[in-house]
Amino acid sequence: MKTTMTMSRLNQNGSAAVRLARRQGQVAITEHGETVAFILSAEKVEALLDTLEILGDEEAMKNIRAYQAGKLPMKEMAFDD
Repeated sequence: MKTTMTMSRLNQNGSAAVRLARRQGQVAITEHGETVAFILSAEKVEALLDTLEILGDEEAMKNIRAYQAGKLPMKEMAFDD
């Protein structure tokens, strides 16, 4: 379920939007019925940054593509925090 908050409500109570994003992961901010922005939890941003780091790693992407093509077996991997 998409969690939304109007721009008017955000202006009245911004801290509620932050608390909601912390609980739900993200909050879409709407204005006149259109989504104009998102507030993301720290956890969600960290996950996105991790994903971008993997996508930017040529060797990792080469291995992911090889696995998806059935050319590389699955193996355990350790990720640094």
